Amino acid sequence: MPSYLITGASRGIGLGLVQELLKNPENQVLATARDPSNSKGLQELRRQYPDNSRLALITLDVGKPEEIVKAAEEATKLLPDGLDVLINNAAILKNILETFDEIDTSAFLEELRLNTIAILDVLRAFKPLVAKSAQKKVVVISSVQGSLESVGQLPNMGFTYSVTKAGVNMLLRKWGKVYKEEGITTILIHPGWVATDMGLQGYDKYNKSLPPHLKPISIEESSIGVVKVIEDTQFSETTLFLSNDGETVPW
Repeated sequence: MPSYLITGASRGIGLGLVQELLKNPENQVLATARDPSNSKGLQELRRQYPDNSRLALITLDVGKPEEIVKAAEEATKLLPDGLDVLINNAAILKNILETFDEIDTSAFLEELRLNTIAILDVLRAFKPLVAKSAQKKVVVISSVQGSLESVGQLPNMGFTYSVTKAGVNMLLRKWGKVYKEEGITTILIHPGWVATDMGLQGYDKYNKSLPPHLKPISIEESSIGVVKVIEDTQFSETTLFLSNDGETVPW
């Protein structure tokens, strides 16, 4: 039974991935969130899947290193054969429409801590469990906003978010080479511009200035694509940066 652990699964893309993965009766899903009991979506799924062998809910605030260690310990108890796929999804978005002169550096530090540095903590804590599994895949939900080549399409939004995503892209780009020597596949995925609460922040203000092809997609469409990319990516293709439709995203 393939096993998956998703961070930031209380809503949005994370919750969508949990729902999509549970459609396959062969999958075991560990959904983590800061407060799973306060997530309406996760609690509805808990009622549908009361058995931990299909869905386990784990408390995890990725901004707290001690909770990351606890979550890894709990996952280890639930997964004696290891964790096949670790999906780093948790992220925040600040300074969405601020100019360079207006950026709140305290908010920027918070973004950097959660979107980039926390992923390093998660990868280190869960690496032994991933290495023990059959599939050995590490996934980071990134963004085209972290692409140095493509970010010019959206020059007036999310300055600091883009920096944090470029940082995590570099983190996985470098660490992926090390992981490959240990048989671990790494994948960066741009989930598309998804119509979540976070994804639509400021949308009304910049909508008219966007290119016609840049329109939000549904959580379901994004999740279907992301899961397919994860399933299709082979070890020989490790450290790829792909979009939810399987296309390569330039670094």
